[in-house]
Amino acid sequence: MSDIYQELRAAIVKIETDKLEALKEEVLKTPNINVDKLVENIRFGLEEVGLKFEAGDYYLAELILIGTEISEAVEKWKPLFEKEELKAEVKKAVIGTVEGDIHDIGKNIVGMMLASSGFKIIDLGNDVTADKFVEAVKENTPVIVGMSALLSTTRDNIKKTIDALKENGLRDKVKIIIGGAAVDDDFAKDVDADGYAANAAESIRLVEGLLGGL
Repeated sequence: MSDIYQELRAAIVKIETDKLEALKEEVLKTPNINVDKLVENIRFGLEEVGLKFEAGDYYLAELILIGTEISEAVEKWKPLFEKEELKAEVKKAVIGTVEGDIHDIGKNIVGMMLASSGFKIIDLGNDVTADKFVEAVKENTPVIVGMSALLSTTRDNIKKTIDALKENGLRDKVKIIIGGAAVDDDFAKDVDADGYAANAAESIRLVEGLLGGL
């Protein structure tokens, strides 16, 4: 008997879109599906894709393609995840591209990968003001806040947002991760972020380290 979880992982790693389309339906028809195993194999599969991207075996277009496929799958499997949510509190992540910056491909991929790892994602989109981040944290009580900045002219808005979280007594209640071409490890330390990730795969490992697991 085939293992649907391993099939899913393999299809993700090989970016087999036809197979993934079939699995979207098969998962729903499988009795007693183990949501934890489902999430685990999605995450492992995406991590392998991320490593292949880092090695130059896959290109950005392929990363976006698999991210979109998994996002659609997670949406289709929402009833399964909602059942699981009744059993345990679901971790939330607020993500967004900071004010003045409209680049969101990297941020979107990170959101998809976090969602596939079992997080509920509150995606604020792009050009997000510090006040909107503060409001979202107040309303959703996330464990992770992710900020992206591609333009060097907008990266100071990451500090502005972190300062706003401090002013509202929210900074110590979340782990803050940052990413994008305009930032690096040194910048993360300078603005009091909890960590910097160079790409989507690294962001998942960063979150796992900050939270002691996913």
